[in-house]
Amino acid sequence: MSQGAPADAVASPRIGIYGLFDRIPFLKGKYAQKFAAATVIAVVPPLVILAAYLAFAEDITETGRRLLPALGLTYLGGFMAMLWLHQGLLAPVVMSSAAMKEYLDDGKAPQMPVGFRDDAGRLMGRTQYVLELLERWGARIESLTDLDDMTGVYTRRAGEKRLGEEIARSERDMTTFHASLVDLRGFRAIRETHGYGAGDLCLVQLVADLVANTRKGDWVARWGNDRFLLGLHRNRNAKLVTDRILFAIDAVPCRVAPGKELPIRVSCAVMQYRLGMGEDLLLKRLEEALAEAKFKGVPDGPSQAVFRLSAES
Repeated sequence: MSQGAPADAVASPRIGIYGLFDRIPFLKGKYAQKFAAATVIAVVPPLVILAAYLAFAEDITETGRRLLPALGLTYLGGFMAMLWLHQGLLAPVVMSSAAMKEYLDDGKAPQMPVGFRDDAGRLMGRTQYVLELLERWGARIESLTDLDDMTGVYTRRAGEKRLGEEIARSERDMTTFHASLVDLRGFRAIRETHGYGAGDLCLVQLVADLVANTRKGDWVARWGNDRFLLGLHRNRNAKLVTDRILFAIDAVPCRVAPGKELPIRVSCAVMQYRLGMGEDLLLKRLEEALAEAKFKGVPDGPSQAVFRLSAES
């Protein structure tokens, strides 16, 4: 089945009840709540029937009617305990889903508990295995190429190499350069709301804007899932370049589907390399400035940049 196929397109009858529950508005997209609703449907009607019988049957003694509140409280306590136990039993499914999401968002394979022998336990084990396999293959593919397969810019490994060369050249020639860290704002929300394909399109358009508004000798590397490092080679007017980049990004929304456009906004940090600073300190200062840019950013507001252009330590 294709990624965008509706629930009605699933042929397996085993998914029928699940699809029926997913059509209920307040249960749509909420798996644990579906489980709780099924429990309510299974246990509440018998309680209501029993309570009605005890309350209105003529052959029930007064003592029996007095036991009705105690019976109801006991039943309610058991019902709440059942819901609590269900939450625990649902943990393998929830953890597998969260692990897959974390890998898709951050490219990291989390450690999950393995060794359980039932279907849910095997689900966790297989999820762990698949994520680790994807992680190994991704690292192997990245080691074979210097270019990111989606965006066409440097991979992080190649970017680290280029940054090291830039720093070595700067120290040797006693010159300076600027580095910029750019983070796509709300990337996870875009993926969760509009789909992973929409997020990928936003990344591709962002990179196109970065490349189009830099010059020969500058370079771009994909530094994370939604983060990019720019090397502005001997560029003395980094603020002007950055302002031009942010204007281009904010000016044109990304068309993610027919009739649907999403605004692209970024947080950006720009740092001038100081002789003797080294790679680690440069990246640390960039991360600090990026955090400040994110803090200053206004929801639905324009892209935000923080500049560190002085020779600070």
